[in-house]
Amino acid sequence: MTLKARITNATLRTLFRLFFKIDRREFDKMPRSGPFMIIANHTSTFDGPLMYVFMQPRKMIAMAKQELWDHWFTRYIMNLWESIPVDRENMGRQTMEQCFEVLDRKDILAIAPEGTRSKDGCLQQGKAGVAFIAHKKQVPMVPIVITGFERFKQHIKRCRRTPLTIRIGKPFRIVQGTGRLDASGRERLIEEIMLRLADLMPESHRGFYADHQVEYTLTCESDLA
Repeated sequence: MTLKARITNATLRTLFRLFFKIDRREFDKMPRSGPFMIIANHTSTFDGPLMYVFMQPRKMIAMAKQELWDHWFTRYIMNLWESIPVDRENMGRQTMEQCFEVLDRKDILAIAPEGTRSKDGCLQQGKAGVAFIAHKKQVPMVPIVITGFERFKQHIKRCRRTPLTIRIGKPFRIVQGTGRLDASGRERLIEEIMLRLADLMPESHRGFYADHQVEYTLTCESDLA
């Protein structure tokens, strides 16, 4: 890791501790090495950076909206972390290839399947692109949920640190083999992936998946160490 990266990460860790109450022990459940995919909810611009700086020295590459490369500061951070720019409306072939390369290097690929931030902290409908990547590479997935960012403005006005809750689920993998995954299969698979996220969230935050029954037929728990 470069000196610039160490300084940037240390600065961000300090800022996170200053503004948030974080119990980082949950990160001990995260496997020590890849390849695997992190499947995370997305409620703030801070959730990706929080995972990145507190998971060090594990190598994590995240997908990020391409608009972050439009501003010099966020472009600097994204390039420093080797993030993958993605068009949220159309995940192109180049983006897919970059994701495949991360997993081929046995690194960790982080994806927010919702594709965009949830303003109220509730889970939104997942995009099918993540299902295609997971099926193509047949790597385990680890669900992670971070809640509390939606109360940041409320707490900062009172000069209080915002409590965050971090929950990491058991690794899981796709049961189905390497055959063709059609559109219907992708929809069923992304639903199971999102339900594993919803299972880690309080009922009040399950959003789109609040009334879905948990029945896993395409995925099962994995023994990823």
